[in-house]
Amino acid sequence: MANSNQHRENFVYPSGLAHRERLGITLDALMSIFRYLPLLPVLIVCGILFSITIDGFATGPNLQNIMRQLPVVLVAVARETIVLLIGGIDLSIGATIGFSSICGAFVMHSTGSIALGLLTCVGTGLIIGALNGLGIAWARIQPFIMTFGMMLTVRALGFLLTGGRSVGRLPSALVHSGQMKMLGIPFVFLIGLAVAVVIGLVLGKTIFGQSIYLTGSNPRAAKFSGVDVTKITFKVYTLSGGLAGLAGFLFMMRLGAATPTAGDPLLLQIIGAAVLGGTLLSGGEGGMLRSFTGCLLIVVLNNCLEIMGAQFWDQMIVIGALLAVGSAMGTWLNRRRKME
Repeated sequence: MANSNQHRENFVYPSGLAHRERLGITLDALMSIFRYLPLLPVLIVCGILFSITIDGFATGPNLQNIMRQLPVVLVAVARETIVLLIGGIDLSIGATIGFSSICGAFVMHSTGSIALGLLTCVGTGLIIGALNGLGIAWARIQPFIMTFGMMLTVRALGFLLTGGRSVGRLPSALVHSGQMKMLGIPFVFLIGLAVAVVIGLVLGKTIFGQSIYLTGSNPRAAKFSGVDVTKITFKVYTLSGGLAGLAGFLFMMRLGAATPTAGDPLLLQIIGAAVLGGTLLSGGEGGMLRSFTGCLLIVVLNNCLEIMGAQFWDQMIVIGALLAVGSAMGTWLNRRRKME
């Protein structure tokens, strides 16, 4: 009997200890992920809760609908993320999406070329972004004032060109590509996801990305480190304009039309998604993966509210409240990380 107990002590307890150690390592890794992506557990809980309580949420057609809604917001959030990381802000994003889609639609009407339409959308966005960059980086205009003025100007130009009407009758191939699926996944979602991955790699793996973080966290230290803050700011706003133009093209792919008000409802959602994900308004803290979780939460909440029959203003109330909570939570978590 004593031999049996000794046998158990030699083999059972070490095995149990190893199991507890592995469990501890797993929990530590999980907590590390949650600290980096604070919105991830919220997403998981919301997904489970909505699947149980809302009829039709977890169905295949609705999940595909969510994936179709994501690309425009995701690309726009990618561009807002890089702007926020340098401590800036861009209020012209919604107007840029609408105006670039109009310009692209007119070019496709004239030429029938989808490729030229894409180039026009991106080129229009690049021009608007470059103008923002010139005003902010070289003329030293406050980002809020510069982008607010650009928003009003670009929106007015869009209404002037269209009379406030939508531009339809786009090439059938464009509309068809917006409805295409690859292995059951909407093609337009794959484009948006690819753009987000590229921006994430640029931020995390390149000198340009490191310069963005350094500029946002401490511009003076960035200058002493050899970073040309003026050029970085100009490049970031120019790149963000190009991404807004791409978002305008994806909008046309998804809905088959262009309109000057295409991006107006998205401004609060875009900033809210980035802030909720953990990108600080003060700059230097955040990333594309965090913004993706915020983007997904915003789109999922909008989808649930639509299924429940909520009005547009109800959705804005929810997003506005989340923006305030997310901003406060992001600031608190950042202080905690610095204390650690």
